[in-house]
Amino acid sequence: MPELAPEPAPRTPPPFRLPADHYASPERTPVFPRAVPFGCGAAAIVFVVAIFGFGATADRFMPWLFGIMQSEIDGQFTKDVPAAQRAEFDAQFNELRARLKSGRANLQRLQPFLEKMRSAGMDEKITPEETKALIEALREANQARR
Repeated sequence: MPELAPEPAPRTPPPFRLPADHYASPERTPVFPRAVPFGCGAAAIVFVVAIFGFGATADRFMPWLFGIMQSEIDGQFTKDVPAAQRAEFDAQFNELRARLKSGRANLQRLQPFLEKMRSAGMDEKITPEETKALIEALREANQARR
């Protein structure tokens, strides 16, 4: 009966190298060129240093960012917003930027203003009513920790 059993087919090696073969062989070929781990490591170090540097200069970055936001809002006022409201808005916003520069701004009290600013600027037109709401929100944000 053993004579009738078919002979096993010869095993062909897989078209790729198995991990077990890689670790079992005495000769190990690197997966990446030698410079890749050093280059990626150096890039990671530069990234971490840049993040810490950005965090250290955030007190200069925030007023600059708010200045850009102020100029964008000034361009979105409709023609029926009175000049007095525009001036009051700019005065309150400049006070907020000064408080950010000096570190006296309370960021939790700033959140309602940011939400009103976002909702007012959605249609890229800021009406007198929206301007009045923004000025009130700026006053509340500026009254924090005097």
